[in-house]
Amino acid sequence: MPPSIEALPLGRGGLLFPTAAGWIQYGVVPETIKDTMVLPGGVPAIYVIPQRLFCTERGISLAELEFPCYFNFFIKNHRTTIVCRQAQRAVLEGVLSEAVFGPAELDGAEFSGRSSSNFPDLRSEMSYFRRNPRRDDAAMKLEDLVEFVEFDAGGVARLASGVAIVLEQDGGIGVLEDGILRARFPADPPLPRRPGPYEGPLRAFWMPLLGLSVIGSGHGFDPANRTSGFIIWIEGRGVMVDPPVDSIDWLRGYDISSRQIDTLILTHCHADHDAGTLQKILEEGRISIYTTPTVMQSFVAKYAPLTGLPPERFRSLFDFVPVKVGDPVYLHGAEATFRYSLHSIPCAGFDIKLRGRSLLYPSDTLNEPRIIHRLHEQGVLDQERRDSLLAFPWHHNLVLHEAGIPPIHTPIEYLSTLEEEIKKKTLLVHVSEKAVPPGSGLQVAPTGLEATIDLGAAHLPVQEALEILDVMGRVEIFSELPAPRAAEFLRMVQKEYYAEGETLFGKGEPGDRFYIVLQGRAAAWRKGAEFKVYSAFDYFGETAILLDQPRRATVKAKTLLVVLTLRRAAFLHLLRGTDLPDRLVHLARLRELPSWELLSESPILRDFTSNQKTQLQTLMEPVTLEAGAVLGSDPLLVHTGLLRVLVDGQAIDLLEMGAFAGDVQQLVHDLPTPYRFEAVTQVTGFRFDRRRLPKFFQDNPGAYMQLAEVTSSWQAAARAGRTLPAR
Repeated sequence: MPPSIEALPLGRGGLLFPTAAGWIQYGVVPETIKDTMVLPGGVPAIYVIPQRLFCTERGISLAELEFPCYFNFFIKNHRTTIVCRQAQRAVLEGVLSEAVFGPAELDGAEFSGRSSSNFPDLRSEMSYFRRNPRRDDAAMKLEDLVEFVEFDAGGVARLASGVAIVLEQDGGIGVLEDGILRARFPADPPLPRRPGPYEGPLRAFWMPLLGLSVIGSGHGFDPANRTSGFIIWIEGRGVMVDPPVDSIDWLRGYDISSRQIDTLILTHCHADHDAGTLQKILEEGRISIYTTPTVMQSFVAKYAPLTGLPPERFRSLFDFVPVKVGDPVYLHGAEATFRYSLHSIPCAGFDIKLRGRSLLYPSDTLNEPRIIHRLHEQGVLDQERRDSLLAFPWHHNLVLHEAGIPPIHTPIEYLSTLEEEIKKKTLLVHVSEKAVPPGSGLQVAPTGLEATIDLGAAHLPVQEALEILDVMGRVEIFSELPAPRAAEFLRMVQKEYYAEGETLFGKGEPGDRFYIVLQGRAAAWRKGAEFKVYSAFDYFGETAILLDQPRRATVKAKTLLVVLTLRRAAFLHLLRGTDLPDRLVHLARLRELPSWELLSESPILRDFTSNQKTQLQTLMEPVTLEAGAVLGSDPLLVHTGLLRVLVDGQAIDLLEMGAFAGDVQQLVHDLPTPYRFEAVTQVTGFRFDRRRLPKFFQDNPGAYMQLAEVTSSWQAAARAGRTLPAR
């Protein structure tokens, strides 16, 4: 009998295994091509798509085929074979077509009402870049790049050399060679675990009023470097631009909260620019995305089908701020202007200005004057578009310019000819260090927060007041206060600084102040152990004030810490006439029960952030169900006992400690539910207020997606007729 196949888990996710038909990859996670490029077998030509196209827990696609297809077509001169289920093929064809060729329909909303050289003929430009270099410049088609092999009615996909892939009952796959089973792989290909809470010493980071931190400067085929993406800091907030996958993990070692980066700019929908965008959307809180309607249309067309969400429901996961080409928009007080670059699909570069300082990022663009002139001569560009591209705005204080691989990027040879003064203020991205000619005067953008560039924007006389009001608007308990209270808040609040390790207050001390973290991190300690961490916009200290009792924990600074404080009388005065004291007292009482511990131990909720768990605590109430009782319309977090999930009287799942009992999809969309939850034994737990839970999911779309996936698993079980054995 032939030996079993030994699979190689890839560092970025997925499995690689050898067969007589060649190396095959199971599960295609973003950037896994950077793993396979450096292996002896190279980039595989055959990819098997798992039953899930999208991993909600990680916020990433499991069918990111774009770069393997490019590599196989342009470098290895052959097509990529994609093995998939019949229902998956249409989704994958649509996603690949959108990424490779751009949108079939252009939105046009960004061009309405004006005529300008900023508004190019995108259709003409996309057609030019779509030419097939191996077919006399005929238009490239998807079938030039890929071939699909579908599983047949018996669940078998046949490849060359007697190799077949077989669908297993559990959703996984089997690998056969000449009819002999050689290997089995589970339904979910392996993914590297995301790191847990950062355990090393946190590094302090002070945000410039206008500045730049580069996350990565490499390109999609650069195994040694993180793909290009960066953060622009504006007035104390971070704006992510085309974030690479796992950018939030990259930030874990710093005293930065994900809520300090609540805005994202998406320039275009190639995988090396958009793969981390949905991951950020599903992180913590709700984000705003700035881009053109055309680019957003492509983003929705790519990722809504992968997630299985209808387009409108997908768009409800974030706030879209449409920009018009050439018209300024205001981004946290800075002025941003977007323009289309010269690229194979619609791609929006931009500049940002704040109080006399500015930076430019053209995004991916073919910025080569000789080629631009030639495209005008060939009728691809009209005169206005040609002149606009030739008049490249090098005048900004900082230019972040790509130097990718031609023909759809700017040749580094051209950038080497720039004037020395321009080179001094230009940093390169989308390029590897080894591609930069020695002595050219060009430099690759340095990565890391330690290399943050401060553009030196001037402080306003009211800078501190703006900062304090911004914090007030981001703390959920204050967000509902009437506007006139903002002036009172400004007059009463104080700013305090603490060194790393310094104690803010000790257990047993009187509760005389309320705290909001402005920057840095603090930790609460009980019985000699750290049990809770506070970061930007978290608050604490309200329990002792509202219950008029001593402090129940000690709080110390984990890093250099800046907090806003309100004395007891000022805090109570600010909340007068609202229901906030009652809600906060409810939260304080709930904390005396094991609610926090249960949230932290729940398999589905334990990875929620401290702030998200606190928000959930405000919605929870202890409850007991006797055996045989049916759960009402409020969802439940099970603490003890067993709860059955039933559909049409048939039990399809059994829930125990830490499980969430509720139909999130039906709850959020106010529809009837097919599920019933019945106590098998006495059940204790915490009931969520169904009237207020949809607001939590609106503010935390990642939490919604994770809990909705539980419902999806029940739907799959019900459709398949899977039931639990009688007890």
